[in-house]
Amino acid sequence: MLREMNLGGTWSFTPENGAKTTIVVPGGGWLKQGFACEAGTYETRIAILDTGRPQVTRLELGAVNHQAEYFVGTDVDSFRKIHEEVTAFTPQVVDLTPYVRPGQSCVLRISVRAWKNGRPIAPHWAEWCECIARGIFRDAWLRVYPDVFIDDVFVRTSVARGALDADIRVVNASARERKIRIGGSLASCNDDVWPHPALPSTELVLAPGETRTVKTGPIAWPCGAGSYWWPNVPYREGYRAQLHNLDLTLFENGAAVDARATRFGFRELRQAGNHFELNGVRINFRGDNLQVANYDRIDHDGKGDAIDTLPGFLPPSPENPGWPKAVDNFLRLNYNVQREHMGPWSPYMLDVCDELGLMLIGESACRWNGFDMDAGVGFHEVKCLQDIVRRDRNHPSIVRWSSKNEAQNKDPRYHVELYEAIKALDDTRPIFEDIVVGDRAGFNPLEIFAPLRAKPDFTWIEHYLTHDDKGGVYFTPLDYNDALIPLDDRPYGIGESNWMRGSTAVGLTWWATSIALYRAAGASDARPYTLLSSWASCIPGVKNTDFLTEENRHPVYGENNLPNPWSHAGLRLLQKACHPLLALDLEFWRLNRKADACGHFPLCAPGLPAATAVERTILVFNDEFAGRDLLLRWEVREGHPANRLWDRGSCILSVEPGCSFPATMRFETPKFNTQLFVKLVVEKDGAPRFDDDLLYYEVTGGMGFRSELNGEEREFL
Repeated sequence: MLREMNLGGTWSFTPENGAKTTIVVPGGGWLKQGFACEAGTYETRIAILDTGRPQVTRLELGAVNHQAEYFVGTDVDSFRKIHEEVTAFTPQVVDLTPYVRPGQSCVLRISVRAWKNGRPIAPHWAEWCECIARGIFRDAWLRVYPDVFIDDVFVRTSVARGALDADIRVVNASARERKIRIGGSLASCNDDVWPHPALPSTELVLAPGETRTVKTGPIAWPCGAGSYWWPNVPYREGYRAQLHNLDLTLFENGAAVDARATRFGFRELRQAGNHFELNGVRINFRGDNLQVANYDRIDHDGKGDAIDTLPGFLPPSPENPGWPKAVDNFLRLNYNVQREHMGPWSPYMLDVCDELGLMLIGESACRWNGFDMDAGVGFHEVKCLQDIVRRDRNHPSIVRWSSKNEAQNKDPRYHVELYEAIKALDDTRPIFEDIVVGDRAGFNPLEIFAPLRAKPDFTWIEHYLTHDDKGGVYFTPLDYNDALIPLDDRPYGIGESNWMRGSTAVGLTWWATSIALYRAAGASDARPYTLLSSWASCIPGVKNTDFLTEENRHPVYGENNLPNPWSHAGLRLLQKACHPLLALDLEFWRLNRKADACGHFPLCAPGLPAATAVERTILVFNDEFAGRDLLLRWEVREGHPANRLWDRGSCILSVEPGCSFPATMRFETPKFNTQLFVKLVVEKDGAPRFDDDLLYYEVTGGMGFRSELNGEEREFL
């Protein structure tokens, strides 16, 4: 790029069926600025930058919802239509070069239609939310490039092959043949020194007006596992993931004419039979599905476009720690993943997740049989899905793609089309659908996904399943969700659960216990829905009174009533349930899976016989990426967790990363009826890494308590 000019500011605006006025661009779109219309027309006068050399002039808008028609002229009487496009929360780029001259002043008109006859033109993110951005939002730029330039780069990395390669799209916008050379180098983004490989040069001849994608590589990667992109697991405050730059330069006649830097992380996620592997190590996903449309309902100088205008989604400021703090909140909960629920987040948000090590699931902005669909097919759905993939595929934090949330289309060809739309642009990530099945007779995943079951990188993750009295599994979003339907040949899990309890006092407890039970049942993916309903201020600066959630309740907690979230018992329990080295007594967690109305945990205990040597199975997880040697310790106290030590023990375990192991805990019970409180500690590398003091048992069938001390009855003289 040669030069750029920010076009943000005040433009003229004519809402459909309204009078001409002014609007701020981007400004979060027109709904945020008080225009309740389905369409509108923007106009502004711009001066075309002149670089003094042959150039390409482009208008680049950060996001447009949804259909835009572009007109350019020296004045309004000379307008000519130059472009039309439909997008959903993604950029639109318009080549102005054939229609303007450098140094010229021209008028730009953009007619945007977000809705038509009460329905959105394209995938609309969340049909229940009345504040979804319409029009132009995020940013607006005039950018000038040389007349031969690098237009796009996609970096592929493979740990299995130990190599990277790249697709480089080069544009010759001139009317003459161009002989060019592409040279490049690799560098660290973390000020670390790695033995990056040298990159070969590529020479090519481009015909007049030709656009070509050039492949380079594979290039061997000699930097080792320390140079890989890893998530922040286990959680470490201040962690920074390893990132690298691919710096490319375009040469013509020995002179540099264009350059482009592409940031990437060297990593690979793949399906390996019934589980996932990250960089060759088994991994299980624990996290959430952040539905940011909820925050669009916050009136922050107007409602809408929260991810571009609300301080908690933006860079840190003196008043708000911003999006980096939100990501740290998720990681501190021991979440390792977030699904971009029903639509793409801002590029800034993805950059921060890349840097801080939070894994993401990218997803289509279309769902269910919403009002942006007909006959189970979304308006412009495939094009808008591909826009997301094309924009975000260089972000290492995006480790998986969800082609659709809760699709109800019963035609297997529809699901194949979505899968193939993603694979056409990104063949490096596994693909799945988050599905909800109310009637398995009408929507049988084994039949619907039959053509995709031959794909080793495809699976589906179910929603809202529970057990009936006979142990069968059925769908319900109202009852406690802890059921799974295992798959033998591909990863399985639960992508949404316990939603309707989220905005009640039991929400955090239900999420914690269900995650623990899913993990114990072998789920590769466990994501209740959705943390913000309980803890809205996981996004900094948000009060629980700021908005109504998707279920039309206020969130339970915000900064106004939970100033110290890490002291809250429910959040601490969620931290335990998601901890990579979790140790649990499965019967105990099952007994206490449902909290009382106030969310208390635990409420009851397994019974143990008095005066007996007992054995309890403790399931120990190792969801870290290195090290298998663990030590499980236990301490038993009678009557109260702070009482004298009654019994203790330990055992040495060897647990492969990504797996769990049933250890045996042994201790003696007292001869009288009482309670035993147990503290579990997991050590790794000689240091305590996990502890839990909530476990207790009810000792029954023994003597009444008679003031015993160390087994001897006391005598009162």
